Amino acid sequence: MKRIVLGIGGLLGHDANAALMIDGRLAASSQEERFTRVKHDGVFPHRAVADCLRQGGLDCGQVDEVVFAEKSFQSLLFDLSGRPGNAFTRTLGRLLPELWGGYYTKPARALFPGARFSYAWHHLTHVAGAFHTSPFQRAAFLCVDGKGEDYSASGGVIDKGELRLLFEQPYENGLGMFYTLVTYYLGFCSFGSEYKVMGLAPYGRPTFVEKLGRLFTTDGQGGFRLRAPIRFTEESMIGAFPIVADATGVPARGGKDPLTDAHIDIAASLQQVFEDEVFKMARFVRSQTGEDNLLFCGGCAQNCVTAGKLRSANIFSDVFNSPVGGDMGSGFGAAILRERELTGGAPLKIETHGFLLGPEPGPVPDEAQPWRVPYEGELHAFVAEQLAVGKIVGWVRGGMELGARALGARSIIADSRQPRMQSMLNLKVKFRESFRPFAPAILAEDCADWFDPALPSDFMQYTAGLVPSRRNPQPAQFASLRERLDFPRCEIASVVHVDYSARLQTVRPETHPDFHRLITAFKAITGVPIVINTSFNVSGQPIVCTATEAWECFLNTDIDLLVLNDQVFRNPFQRTREEKLSWLRQFAKSA
Repeated sequence: MKRIVLGIGGLLGHDANAALMIDGRLAASSQEERFTRVKHDGVFPHRAVADCLRQGGLDCGQVDEVVFAEKSFQSLLFDLSGRPGNAFTRTLGRLLPELWGGYYTKPARALFPGARFSYAWHHLTHVAGAFHTSPFQRAAFLCVDGKGEDYSASGGVIDKGELRLLFEQPYENGLGMFYTLVTYYLGFCSFGSEYKVMGLAPYGRPTFVEKLGRLFTTDGQGGFRLRAPIRFTEESMIGAFPIVADATGVPARGGKDPLTDAHIDIAASLQQVFEDEVFKMARFVRSQTGEDNLLFCGGCAQNCVTAGKLRSANIFSDVFNSPVGGDMGSGFGAAILRERELTGGAPLKIETHGFLLGPEPGPVPDEAQPWRVPYEGELHAFVAEQLAVGKIVGWVRGGMELGARALGARSIIADSRQPRMQSMLNLKVKFRESFRPFAPAILAEDCADWFDPALPSDFMQYTAGLVPSRRNPQPAQFASLRERLDFPRCEIASVVHVDYSARLQTVRPETHPDFHRLITAFKAITGVPIVINTSFNVSGQPIVCTATEAWECFLNTDIDLLVLNDQVFRNPFQRTREEKLSWLRQFAKSA
């Protein structure tokens, strides 16, 4: 009889997801937002569960184990008392799992009446997911999150049989809360906007570090805690704006207000504080464990700038940043954690299939057929030719990505050599802030010719610097943010940030063979082994999942060509700017 384990994440109220394991093999993993079309949707993941079961060829009655990616009882007690859990509350959580199982328990029990339910420690789901997709046999871990049940950071050691937790940072008002608070104060008030501030930071100088330091206490081990009792609610965040304004001397920015030099410098200072605290935590973990390798995981580990610097800092011999370190992969980690428990330390190596674990695009809508583009020869060569002459291409092929980043299955692709391509994609395709950088997808075998360090970043987990020989010298000062954006820093300026850094995707034939084939064809034409890769969506919209969703997004943007599996379509460009903006408004709350 097969052993069926279903992991469910999202109990914290966002990014609901599911993952399915069959006899220790990862069969599927999906996110609810891909189906509901509500970004970061936290409803019970009925659709993601159904997709996983469909991909596994199973029905609900065949599921043996359902594991949730949080101990809801401990979260409830913390929310009621404002105090972290203890041995007594954790014992109660084990004795009364379903009574205090959170709002996912009832719909899950209706679907799986005969399954055994269990509840995993939230941070340990991140740790298990990271370890079993890493190259390590044993490693220390540092998990930094906005919030687990009643803590914000943890560290320990994991190998194939042991998972030992050595320390926790209690309360939720830790480093993740701090980054989110200042993100909101800077006018980026939609959930998950911290990456916008990370992208803004290189434009500024960290001149507000000392003033931001008035908001928290810390120690040499990264024992970080906000002074004010702020919670992860919009009301609490907005209520704390005067505290931040008093510390910085700069009023809170409205979302539509222009970015001033002070705002940009505060973003740079926030990033500097974040990096300093993560480095202190990492050094403490090294001193406590003596391990050579580190797993950097949790939602805060999605800060790829910090991950890249941590990997280069030589605190550890090697650092692995989980590709789905945030809550979008919590069900994935919970299923792996439960599988470890059930098999009692038996070898468990997860084949991730490049994290292309979601559904296929499905049928092409009939309305697209009149716009189909006939082509001769091979698809990848044809599309590479179009990219080389400046066309923007929507690329939708095979199972879709798990996580926040497009990896070459639901991507918008362009030629980074084209002048002003960054601004064009931001303003006319993505409908978002013009300062936002794009990722270079580069053939892994050519990475050393362009970037340093030339280390694996197969899932956009790390930043690296453009090698000096490919840089154009910049003026000492710029008259405006726009002037700095438009300065031709190098041959591939659209994917290299103002500080010559880039968030890499190193593309390998064994990991993402289809995407590798496309970039190889592009290199054969241009001599450049790099394309722009950004997620196929607009601001505030989840990444497109189906062919129909891709077609609708295509019509409402300035993307030139759309690839749906092996078919190519041209954009009729029939919709006016006003019609496109009207369509875009449905996603405004999540932008």
